[in-house]
Amino acid sequence: MPVCRARADDERETRQAAHKEGILRLGIVPFNSISALLRIHRPLRDYLARVLKRDVRIYSSRDHEQFLNNALDGYFDVLITTAHFLPMLVDDGFAPLLRYRGPLELTLVTRKDNRIESAEDLRGQHIALPDRLSLYHIVGMQWLDSLHLQAGKDYFPEEYPSHVAAILAVKAGRADIAVTANTVWAQMGEDVRSHLRPLDTTNHSILPAMMTLARGDLGETEIARIRAALDAFPESPEGKQFFTATGYGGYVEVTADDVAAGRLYEPLVRRWWRRAPAAGR
Repeated sequence: MPVCRARADDERETRQAAHKEGILRLGIVPFNSISALLRIHRPLRDYLARVLKRDVRIYSSRDHEQFLNNALDGYFDVLITTAHFLPMLVDDGFAPLLRYRGPLELTLVTRKDNRIESAEDLRGQHIALPDRLSLYHIVGMQWLDSLHLQAGKDYFPEEYPSHVAAILAVKAGRADIAVTANTVWAQMGEDVRSHLRPLDTTNHSILPAMMTLARGDLGETEIARIRAALDAFPESPEGKQFFTATGYGGYVEVTADDVAAGRLYEPLVRRWWRRAPAAGR
């Protein structure tokens, strides 16, 4: 369609202009609204701009599917993503740099006045999930399936644009339970947390935390500079602020086990993923 083509041309020109101007485009997986992602990652952006002496700009995407498409089309120079996209990005030439130390854990959130106490109480509930290609939509549906609960019969799934949108749906009374990650729940403001509570359930999935990757065609020298900057980030003033606020716990190496964990979800990602026409690199 002409409109889509025009948008693709505009985005390609934007990427080319950014490269010429020395802009480093930092892409963040859309687990939150763009305004919240900007706020959360401002210390990282400011630090990288200072150390690398480059203009660093934060970007995200409408949803996880668009984020994966944008990443594969080269829209981001450095990106932060969850484990289920890691194998496809590595296969596409992205270089894993580091991942957050703290693991991601499946977390269910409900209102404080809701009588739900355990997984046995999920029957008949309206369950809000982040968008279908997010890691915790996939993990949440698998976990519910492991409890022998059938969607549309034993519970009623409802898809929302992000983790936070799902949580806010519960706060507003539009859903009974939200499926999210422990780190997202920890980052919610007290104005939201004061109305909600996490469920005390067992056998929740624990996965590697979000990873930071660099586009392979940045070159070995620039990738090494970015990696060295990230290595020193936790001890910087900005890093201490960032890791205190997010609860990510610092950095560790990305391992072969992390990639293998992502491979477990790759078939589902590929089954549900719609590849957008490439706009050119």
